[in-house]
Amino acid sequence: MDRNDFIETREDIVQNIKTLYSYLDGKVDSEHKDWAIQRMSRGSNYVIEVVDSQIYFAPSRFVGYVDNTMEKHVANHGNGTETDNKIKNFYQKVQDVKLDALLQKAMSEYGIVVGAKKYWISKDTTVDDILSCSAVKVRRYWIARLSDDNHWDYALENNLWLMQQRYDIQRNHIVTQLLNLAKEIRVGDVLLLTFDNIIYAYGIVVRCPFQTRQISNLQNIVSLRQYDYNDGIVCFEDAPAFYEDLRDGEENWGQRVSVDQWHCYDNDSTVYNSGCQSALLAGNTQQSIFEVDAKFAQDKIKELEKQYYKKYMFINNTAKLLKSKHNIILQGAPGTGKTYNTAAIALSVLGIDGVDLDNHDEVMKKYEELQDDRIFFTTFHQSLDYEDFVEGLKPRVQTNENGESLGVTYEPEDGIFKRACNAVVTDDSKDIIECIDDYLQKIKGFENRREIPTVTGKSSLYVWWNEGNKTVSSRSTNSTSQREESYSPSPLNIEKIKAQSLGKGCENNWQQYAQAFIEAVKKEYHAKTDKSVVLIIDEINRGNVSKIFGELITLLEADKRDKGNHPIKVTLPYSKTLFGVPSNLYIIGTMNTTDRSTGTLDYALRRRFAFVTLKSDPNVIVKHYEKLGNDDLKAIAIDLFNNIKAFITNPKHLCGDLGIDDLMVGHSYFMASSKEELQCKVEFEIIPLITEYINDGILTVNDQEKEKAFDAWESLQPVQIVDDEDEDNIDEEDE
Repeated sequence: MDRNDFIETREDIVQNIKTLYSYLDGKVDSEHKDWAIQRMSRGSNYVIEVVDSQIYFAPSRFVGYVDNTMEKHVANHGNGTETDNKIKNFYQKVQDVKLDALLQKAMSEYGIVVGAKKYWISKDTTVDDILSCSAVKVRRYWIARLSDDNHWDYALENNLWLMQQRYDIQRNHIVTQLLNLAKEIRVGDVLLLTFDNIIYAYGIVVRCPFQTRQISNLQNIVSLRQYDYNDGIVCFEDAPAFYEDLRDGEENWGQRVSVDQWHCYDNDSTVYNSGCQSALLAGNTQQSIFEVDAKFAQDKIKELEKQYYKKYMFINNTAKLLKSKHNIILQGAPGTGKTYNTAAIALSVLGIDGVDLDNHDEVMKKYEELQDDRIFFTTFHQSLDYEDFVEGLKPRVQTNENGESLGVTYEPEDGIFKRACNAVVTDDSKDIIECIDDYLQKIKGFENRREIPTVTGKSSLYVWWNEGNKTVSSRSTNSTSQREESYSPSPLNIEKIKAQSLGKGCENNWQQYAQAFIEAVKKEYHAKTDKSVVLIIDEINRGNVSKIFGELITLLEADKRDKGNHPIKVTLPYSKTLFGVPSNLYIIGTMNTTDRSTGTLDYALRRRFAFVTLKSDPNVIVKHYEKLGNDDLKAIAIDLFNNIKAFITNPKHLCGDLGIDDLMVGHSYFMASSKEELQCKVEFEIIPLITEYINDGILTVNDQEKEKAFDAWESLQPVQIVDDEDEDNIDEEDE
């Protein structure tokens, strides 16, 4: 299938270059980084651009399509000849060995080897201009050490490294040397965050110091609390200090360097900076900041990444499965961590770094920050239906200007599924209504009309607004109307356009034209994005799936989504808008395998989801009590775990088609902070669950055996498990 979403401006190309380099720099995830490295190594024609004082290269086919992404490119990489035809409107093609050398120098940072290529450079630029550009530089790598817990916590929380040395505390010449070295750090450099001799994470510099010529009076600034120096090293006439932070006074002053985030952070890191002496390029290894060569740093980054992904293998593997399948269900017995793990999996699939996925408090803190923006949560139940989940008509009381009721109307309202889908393409930093109002001023009058593409992209239309009108004038460029050019055969109601942009209604007569207008506004104000969003559905098997998803069940499949190989859209019944499921929406469901309603899970839903089984894991229990430092309670909990597992798996007891992974009481039931709490969990959570198994016929246990087991467990004691062989031996002894 041909792609027609070609770039229209040079800015479109720059945006694509930024996207590609965000992949290369690991700002999304390792999958995107690996893919970007492959793209850069396979290109034949490269566009060269200077962005933020840095020279960038990008394959022409990737940058030739507007708002391109890895997902779009994988689904359909398009036609290189067609993209080159668009690119030549802004660039000229050249071939030069000096550019080859420059490309190789830039790509060596990513371990890429390239040969002779062809290049697109701006029509008003020469090769010599490129070569003489001051932005040409090699990325530098720095060991950034901290040695104080308070500074360490501050650095992690705020994504920065800060210089702890101070004049009059350390020797002045040492502080000056460090300041001079810190001034060499530039945007795009990489810091390896180190405590003592262990490297914990790496970050890409996004803000760094610069020397200022301003001379100020420290005492006046502190007394007036005028904190207007946000960057740089400031000289003071009355103190040998340099600027960091005035909030707590002079003693906290220093210099800081901000990074995008601390990637692959692991609190238990075993990546040492051994060998840094032979890799040293600037400074000395005893300093808090010093430069090392690229190979040493890149090897350490690979160690960090390997360590990080190995530690979070289950989370990362599940996230990879989710990225591929788009829909997964975590299934398992109660207490195995299904809902608990959804938060970490969500952060992983969204590419959120700088969070210890093994630290649930950190995970939930970040989870809450992203909720209702990039993470949405709901629970299925038997009364939930399509009107709650997708969209439905909701009553609205209409009032006049005096607040008096005029009656009730019913208007479409989005459910959580539609809100999650809309969040994928919504830039929350832009108010779409304000953007529409501003756009109307730009197209005021027929002489200021704009030509915009239709939703399909196969044709276009003119739009303009006559001041005072309640409608936007529109006319297809293919219109056969014999009337004057300024005649609009398809006027669009402005209020209904706004309602449609918010997902709260639609333009009844010309819905597709209205959507084309909305898309044009979003593009004009860069109010459209393509971010990943996760929808978590707890207890997914408790709802009537056919009733809840309706016709959208088909659209859940990866190839039926908006960037899939066979995209499908449907007209929603209430808003009458054309709707498709975005490829960047990822759905995580949870399902209790012991729930007797499991068998009713719709087979149409089963086909569209991958299933991941979470097992009860005694290692989690061990880790919990080791963290508490309570070996005695650990021994009791593990003995109980093993005894209850033996009780369930006893061939005399287990019947039906459910296995131990479906039934074994989850590890969370055995994790407590005290003996009393563990007893409460056994009495009020574990025993009732086993009782339910017995009452439902999943386990066959006689009353005497049940009472004996329950009495022992309530006392935190294991019960003797008698199997068939033991009974035979007892019978022989009796004889």
